[in-house]
Amino acid sequence: MKNYSTVEEEYGMLAEKPIDVVGILMKYLSYWKWFLISLFLCLVVAAVYLFYTLPQYKVETSILFKDDQRGGGASEMNVFKEMGVIRQKNNVDNEIEILKKSLIVERVVRKLGVYASYTEIKPFKIIQLTGLDKFLPDFPKRKMRILYGDETPVLINIAENTLNNLEKNIVFDVWITPTGDYEFFGDYNDKKYRVKASSSDSIVAFPFGSLKLVKRNPGPVESKFVRVKIEHPVNVAARYLNSLEIELTSKNSSVANLALTCPNGMLGKDFLEEYINTYNEEGIRDQIELADKTSQLIDDHLSKLSAELSSVETQVQDYKQSQGLTDIASQADVYNTQSASVGQMKVEAETQYSIVSSLNNYVQGKRDHDQLIPANSGINSEALTAQINAYNDLVLERNRLSRIASSSNQSMIDLNNRIESTFNSVKSGLQNEKNNLEIQQRDISAMYYRNNARIRAIPRQERVYSDIKRQQNIKEELFLYLLQKKEEKYMNMASVEPNTKLVDNIRLLGAVSPNRRMIGLLFFALGLVIPVACIKIKDLLRYQVSDKEELEELTPVPVLGEIPQVSHSEHIVIRENNNDNFSEMMRLLRANLLFVIDSKEKKVINMLSSISGDGKTFVTINMAMSLALLDKKVLIVELDIRKPKLSDYLGIDNKKGITLYLSGNLNKEELVKPSGVHPNLSVITAGSIPPNPNELLAKPLLDELISDLRRDFDFIIIDTAPVGVVSDSFLLNRLADVNLYVIRADYTPKKFIEDAARYYKEDKLTRMYFVLNSVNMNAIAYRYGYGKKYGYGYA
Repeated sequence: MKNYSTVEEEYGMLAEKPIDVVGILMKYLSYWKWFLISLFLCLVVAAVYLFYTLPQYKVETSILFKDDQRGGGASEMNVFKEMGVIRQKNNVDNEIEILKKSLIVERVVRKLGVYASYTEIKPFKIIQLTGLDKFLPDFPKRKMRILYGDETPVLINIAENTLNNLEKNIVFDVWITPTGDYEFFGDYNDKKYRVKASSSDSIVAFPFGSLKLVKRNPGPVESKFVRVKIEHPVNVAARYLNSLEIELTSKNSSVANLALTCPNGMLGKDFLEEYINTYNEEGIRDQIELADKTSQLIDDHLSKLSAELSSVETQVQDYKQSQGLTDIASQADVYNTQSASVGQMKVEAETQYSIVSSLNNYVQGKRDHDQLIPANSGINSEALTAQINAYNDLVLERNRLSRIASSSNQSMIDLNNRIESTFNSVKSGLQNEKNNLEIQQRDISAMYYRNNARIRAIPRQERVYSDIKRQQNIKEELFLYLLQKKEEKYMNMASVEPNTKLVDNIRLLGAVSPNRRMIGLLFFALGLVIPVACIKIKDLLRYQVSDKEELEELTPVPVLGEIPQVSHSEHIVIRENNNDNFSEMMRLLRANLLFVIDSKEKKVINMLSSISGDGKTFVTINMAMSLALLDKKVLIVELDIRKPKLSDYLGIDNKKGITLYLSGNLNKEELVKPSGVHPNLSVITAGSIPPNPNELLAKPLLDELISDLRRDFDFIIIDTAPVGVVSDSFLLNRLADVNLYVIRADYTPKKFIEDAARYYKEDKLTRMYFVLNSVNMNAIAYRYGYGKKYGYGYA
């Protein structure tokens, strides 16, 4: 055990300290030059960034979607849906997803020609003032602004096939003069080229191909450089998509806000307008395609019915002429009432059978699912009509999805499977309906012939005429029905509305980036963070301790005192009546030492260090001198017999020392010598360096000597060899009442301090305290801390 007294335990106990904010601030303020330099450099970088960064503008608007679930769209469209004219359903979430895909954006890019960007660039002022800008086209230039529309002095057109096969971006600079002459500069395949064109040239040949020039009137007022960049439309579309924001105003609303960030305000407004128009055109095209397919089937069936109706009317005419009939007797109506009812059923069944057969033949002949099945063709079966409508909806959905997804997409595969399943259901339903109608026809025919037996008395002419007339009426009704559907189709096409409608103006909000204030604050904060990080890294990489607080954080061993750094080379600093900083700190260390030595029997102080150069002998001499000034008899025993320094520091003879006494060649009375610096301070020098220092220090004779010296002196200070080099100090631990371990600030490695803490925990060095030597009291931490704690003003 360490056998600490209560006072020592309280002194050595490591209590949790509050964060010293002022101390931390003073530490970092000592590096104020670093902060000034860092702030200056960061603000210069921010200024350069803002100077060269082109502004970005934000354009926004709002649109209203047609949504069958959330509402939206004109009330007239709802009327047509109730009539069964329009069956297509819209969903806002799906429409937004379509808007976020690149297919529509790519079409807008191609329409507006923004795959070619035009940037006005200017040489640096020095180059421009000297007139060398034209002769040094490759010299770096500053981007001034993005040109668009009437701002662009020349437009570059590229062939569609060349644009689609473009693999690398084409970039070149063009020098434009007010006279209409052009000069192009660029690189191609690591070779520079320079091409000239006059105002009459419309095609310019480049190393990578020919481009068409579209000159703008009026031309530029003064000569200028323009940088042209031609990219693949897909890449440009991807960039615009990343800058495009589409967001619903609320969960239950079908109104969405569109915002686009781009380098030119007019470009952003035109892009959003064309973007919405292109999307609406796609929706209208889909609706018209559905109406056209339905109309085609109706027209085919009308043509067939027209021929059949003409044939029936011809039969009526021929029969009347051949039979000489002008009117049918009213008395036959009573007998024919029942027969007419059954005949009506027969005709209706035949009509349905004809329609179903025609539609069944059409469906059976389909080999793929790219075309729609005609809807609203006159089939009475609601279930079959619903199946056909479901199949058409799936086909339309697959066609729309194919614009944004490949055939290997899982959604496309699932949709194709659903289409196949629904198509098989339609085929099966048509065949079943046809079979049912055949059975119905047979039943109605049987009823019809039974009823004919009852009216055999009716003249044959009237019967034949009535039959023909009924056929004529049925054909007319079906013909009129199909004509009505055809007119509804034209109404559908005339009332087609776009999927979206603008509900707000396309507004230019102005420049949104770069945010000068935010950039300034960011780089200002960065200028403060960089020095802090550098100081922190510097502290982490430093492998020595510099102050008491750092030493206390590193080890649980109590720190008994601090020794200031001295600028002179004298070994004895402590003098009588001296009140300098060093003396005061040494007195404080002496007071703490006397505080932990709690009895007169404890006299032996063992002075330790890790390595040579820690200042152990220096501290020993001045500590002994400080104790001697208290009128105490003090003895320094130099047991660093491997490399003694004490005699050199004091300027005394080292021939007769303790090594001769321990080897039996010197008497005890000859060991103790006066120090020559104070009458109360005596010295036992090391003597000659022995071949077996460790064995000499282990002799019981040394124990007897120290025991005898305890009676003659008030304090005995032993100067030992460094702990980190040899094991002598562990042997001498048996003699010591207190071990003072000297650590030199900014010199002793932390590894040796950790080793000393381990010796302390393992009781290899008992009652041990640290003494921090060579502390820089002019450091900002000590100037702040010393004045705060003691208030003497010595620092």
